[in-house]
Amino acid sequence: MISLPGSGSELFNARALLLGADRLRLFHWHKGRLSDSGVIEANARARADFKSYLAARPGEPFYLLADMAEEEFRPETVPHVAGADRKALIGRKQARLFGPAARVYAERQGRERGGRRDDRLLFMALSGRGVIEPWVELLLAHKAPLKAILSTPAVLQSFVRTLPGIADHALLVTLQSVSGWRQTFFINGALKASRLGRALPPGNPPAAPALLAEIEQFRRYLSSLRLMPEGRPLDVYVLADQALQRALERERLPDIRLHCLDIARLERRHDIKSRQPTPCCDQLLLWHLFRTRPANRYATATERRYARLATARRAIHAGGVFLLLCGLIYSGLGIINGLGYRQAAAGLANQAERYRAAREEASQRLPETALPPAAIGAAVATAAGLRQYRATPREALALLGGALERFPDIRPAAIAWSHGPDANAPEAADDAGADGPPRYQQSVTLSARIEPFAGDYRAAIARVREFARALRALARVHAVEIESLPLDLSPGAVLQGSDGAAAGAAPFALKAVIGAD
Repeated sequence: MISLPGSGSELFNARALLLGADRLRLFHWHKGRLSDSGVIEANARARADFKSYLAARPGEPFYLLADMAEEEFRPETVPHVAGADRKALIGRKQARLFGPAARVYAERQGRERGGRRDDRLLFMALSGRGVIEPWVELLLAHKAPLKAILSTPAVLQSFVRTLPGIADHALLVTLQSVSGWRQTFFINGALKASRLGRALPPGNPPAAPALLAEIEQFRRYLSSLRLMPEGRPLDVYVLADQALQRALERERLPDIRLHCLDIARLERRHDIKSRQPTPCCDQLLLWHLFRTRPANRYATATERRYARLATARRAIHAGGVFLLLCGLIYSGLGIINGLGYRQAAAGLANQAERYRAAREEASQRLPETALPPAAIGAAVATAAGLRQYRATPREALALLGGALERFPDIRPAAIAWSHGPDANAPEAADDAGADGPPRYQQSVTLSARIEPFAGDYRAAIARVREFARALRALARVHAVEIESLPLDLSPGAVLQGSDGAAAGAAPFALKAVIGAD
């Protein structure tokens, strides 16, 4: 009967089925701890138990790890193309090499150095569909999220990179409880070939001589493929327990450098808590699978559809939680700001009440007056306005005097000055900061005469107009109007005089408008 610990959140849980030709082992990963069901015979009863197990726990993600002899490896070179052309080219190559029934995966392993610089690909194929299909069908029937179908060499390719001091040409030898000895060859960490040896009966310890014989046979196979440099010894790394290590140390083979890696020590280094004394490396291999979560190799898109739906569901849930947290944070900030505004308003209200009370207290201490305080305030404001807009004829007389200095023949007789609002100014000019005409203006009316005057009215009139133009040219003078000339030139005027009229003064009058602030 398949039995594993109770499940928790999908985020921290995963499962894996280590599947051999006739045996299997079910592993469960929960928050960094690994547990398993032990080795089970892959028969009808095991499938019935597995079906009940899936019905009870359908939601956790699943990995299927196949360790079978029916896995082929074919290195090939193909033209370097991209996009749809690359996909079609690899598809045709896969069908020609393995046929339509196999599960095929192609891994790019660099490019050729010369010629067209073609791509180097390693084609891998699982042809034991009769072993894998029944378990995949059960997973699909219970809508279990199948993340990936992998093979043991695919996981070992990632695992070998974690081992320190590995040679660039290395043969990694591992023992799996559901299958047997597997030899996997790497060049600079890239998978090149793998072979599953004969299966061992359960409980039968591996024999060192038999293992070395299989290693020597595989070394000759690698030499025939020209994967090993001529005359170079093969570095072999064996994952073993202490008993097998002692047995291997007594054996020697030519052209082989043997390195034993203690499984228990590796498990302690990786902090695998549920260690079991066994020469098999199942737990070490599955621990690495759950920690690295390698990408899919052999599962089809249809077989992985429930895994994609589970990923989308988790993404939607995570987005919902994120939006909820954002809403809570935004609402909290709004509440905090509202409380701050409320406290500030209460403080301002208290301050206004204190000012009102102080004003009432101060008004009660004021002496009695004939006028109410409001009338006194209005009078003070009016007086301030009058002080702001008070004016004297000093500026107007200074302007007029400066102009008269340039006309010594013009003698003033009378000067009238007035100050008041500019009736022609727009309302906007009443604003103290507005641009435009002054708000107030001064008017100066000058009555004068031209002395000496020899009786030449034309020259006198020209002199008056010249004086008016001189006034207009001043910066503060807005307008100059000639009110009377020495000689009345209007159409209705009557000209009269006598030859004996003595030369005297030529009187005239003009009005100048001067700006004032």
